[in-house]
Amino acid sequence: MIASDGGMIIFRFFHIVAGVLWVGSAFLFAVFVGPSAAKVGPSAGPLLHVAVKERKVTKVITGLALVNVVAGWLLWFGDMDDYGGLSDWIGSSFGLGLTIGAVLATTAAFLGYLGVGRNVERLVELGDSIAASGQPPTTEDGARMAKIGADLERDSKIDLVLLLLAVTAMATARYW
Repeated sequence: MIASDGGMIIFRFFHIVAGVLWVGSAFLFAVFVGPSAAKVGPSAGPLLHVAVKERKVTKVITGLALVNVVAGWLLWFGDMDDYGGLSDWIGSSFGLGLTIGAVLATTAAFLGYLGVGRNVERLVELGDSIAASGQPPTTEDGARMAKIGADLERDSKIDLVLLLLAVTAMATARYW
């Protein structure tokens, strides 16, 4: 890859900017927003409703993940081509480091979408439904909310760890 290749520079820009925003969002939600919402309970409902339903936070974060992963794989294929093929690329320590990071980030994108994003949306929908009923949550609702919350907490922590490992692998690959 030639450093002045305009397409690769654009892909790198989108990869890095989307990645920074994606990892930052995952960190913010896993470490601060999620635990805070769980601690305050139903009173967090209106804020989460606005963030998820009106501001589309889960869709924005999923979009950032998609941009990051697609741009990253395009960069990966460009670099692989420069090395002459897959075995030479992965056989290099730099290529191996980037490959490990790419697989971790791709896995995090799927987990983020399927485990985190969908569960946030389910939790908000359930909270909205309970609020609209005007009644306190039933035992069933409480159990369902607790299950979704536990799954969400687990998946958001795993997702964040995968992202931090991906960033570490990619940031250090040239030094392996």
